[in-house]
Amino acid sequence: MKMISKNEIGKLKGEGFLAQKQEGYFSVRILSRAGNFTSKQIIKLAEIADNYGKGYLGVTTRLATEIPWIKYEDIESVKKEIVSSGMSHGGTGKRVRPLVSCKGTVCVHGLYDTQKLCGELHDKYFGYELPSKFKITLVGCPNNCAKASINDIGIMGQAYVEFNEEKCKACGICTKSCRQKAVIVENKKIVYKRDLCVNCGKCAAVCPFGAMTIKEQGLQVYLGGRFGREYRIGNRLRGLYKEEEIPVLVQRIFDVYSEMANPGERLAKMIERIGFERVEEAIL
Repeated sequence: MKMISKNEIGKLKGEGFLAQKQEGYFSVRILSRAGNFTSKQIIKLAEIADNYGKGYLGVTTRLATEIPWIKYEDIESVKKEIVSSGMSHGGTGKRVRPLVSCKGTVCVHGLYDTQKLCGELHDKYFGYELPSKFKITLVGCPNNCAKASINDIGIMGQAYVEFNEEKCKACGICTKSCRQKAVIVENKKIVYKRDLCVNCGKCAAVCPFGAMTIKEQGLQVYLGGRFGREYRIGNRLRGLYKEEEIPVLVQRIFDVYSEMANPGERLAKMIERIGFERVEEAIL
């Protein structure tokens, strides 16, 4: 078996071929776009797993696919199979990692088209080189299924409601929709507890009298979250944003991060070092 140098292993890792603990074998990471593969791509991935691996594949936490047990001598052939099918391999290094989206595009709770925006950001920014690895996740609502708030950038759908007590008939329908108990009945009246509200907009959607209405709807942005060996909940960037404003905002975040971070420093560590207020001021 050919000896593989450390430099070659590092180069292959940057291309999405990760050395296994079993000598001479690699797992190849194939990227999705906003968490989706076409049915034809899935068939091709199965063929690659059958022909070059051991007939199985796995899904990573960032919704890429990994096929293990690729022999070193088969790597070039596997690359050609992947690229010829309109897919790409990679997803490691000091750059923007595979972007993750929840299913807000089709989910009944989704407040915006998560996969559309995620796809646009993927096309524009995947692989963008930065001081350290950088993760971006989009979620459609406060259910936060994909854990946006513990990513370097997290984008969450929000619907701020307004309560008009004069229109309220105290029917109680809204209270059944509120999992946070931010809308309750007290003394035969509806009480809206703003401090408990997570801005899902469910109460406004079910109110038959227009007492609960959507005052403002948009995207909340979190900065500096992380998970793994260390955990940090991201800071909420002030303001709500429209979908079309997000790509420009992301670029501005990259610019500030590249300017203020030390080499190899995660955004979370940079924020802890210089303070979120300074970072927010530089971005906005």
